[in-house]
Amino acid sequence: MLAAINQGDLVLIKRLSIVMALALVLAACGGTDDSESAPATTAAAEEAMTDEEMVDEETSDDESMTDEEMTDEEMTDEEMVDGEASDDESMTEGHTPTTFTVTVTNTSDAAALATPLAPGAFIVHTSMETLFADGTPDRGEGLEALAEDGDPSGLVDSLGALSTVSVSGAFANPDGGAEPGPALPGSSYEFTFEAVPGDYLSLATMFVQSNDWFFAPASSGISLFDSDTPLDGDITAQVSLWDAGTEVDETPGEGANQAPRQAGPNTGDAQGAAITAVDGYPGTITVTITAG
Repeated sequence: MLAAINQGDLVLIKRLSIVMALALVLAACGGTDDSESAPATTAAAEEAMTDEEMVDEETSDDESMTDEEMTDEEMTDEEMVDGEASDDESMTEGHTPTTFTVTVTNTSDAAALATPLAPGAFIVHTSMETLFADGTPDRGEGLEALAEDGDPSGLVDSLGALSTVSVSGAFANPDGGAEPGPALPGSSYEFTFEAVPGDYLSLATMFVQSNDWFFAPASSGISLFDSDTPLDGDITAQVSLWDAGTEVDETPGEGANQAPRQAGPNTGDAQGAAITAVDGYPGTITVTITAG
């Protein structure tokens, strides 16, 4: 009986085993579905990571491109600076300086008022408004002494120290004489200098029958070259009469504080006005320049 029961139990156990096996198979099938979803999730994660990596890579590329572009831009700026420097240098490089001779002649014997001219100053420069600025007061660099008393020394020294001035000097000896002095009607001053394209000439000489008037070009100076062609000929039209504004004006040729009649230098009343052009007295001066 026991053996029969045991045999039945074995059959039951076998059947239970089959059922459990089926259950395990079904469970295994479900696990298989889960396992398939897991790789899908992993694939999605990998895809997301790939997108992030792609974003990072693109960002890195953008940053690197930006850095390169910035470097290129900086190089371009440097090249522009170098180019500007090269342009400035090209104005003088390869050019043999040209020698110029300027003659300032007193022709006032045929003008409305005969007047001496006093020793003057000249500079060769590259910047504008080096000698003076039209419409502004004198800078106190020596122009007052030239315009009031015919003394160019202070102006020559102060302007000669500027980096934009290549040549500064005085013309003081009329008609090549050995001694400084006034150029009377019919006599002249002469001076020589060297310059290259890009240079300008400024000069100043006192209108002696005045308190503080002087002859000079416009504040920009006179361009010494047209491209590479040096200036040559009569340049009187580029020279004007100016009031320095440093001393109160008296009637030209009559004032007690004008050089021919004053007791000493700097005796007139100070004015402190702006430098302005003076109308009148044409034909007092002739200025010519010769190149070579």
